[in-house]
Amino acid sequence: MNYDHFKRKVQKAYPDAALSFSYNGAQHMAKVEGHLILYTNADSDAIYDMMNGVPIGRAIGIE
Repeated sequence: MNYDHFKRKVQKAYPDAALSFSYNGAQHMAKVEGHLILYTNADSDAIYDMMNGVPIGRAIGIE
């Protein structure tokens, strides 16, 4: 999944949330309201959740 596709998926899932995005070429990340972080590797189609630094699994509502 490319960075633009990742951003569109997250923005669609959280249309009213304060979002910030970053990437380092290998991993895309989105911070949602400062607490929830969504991330994926650039070569993966799966998006994962992290809450307060703890991985909490695949982001099922976004796929």
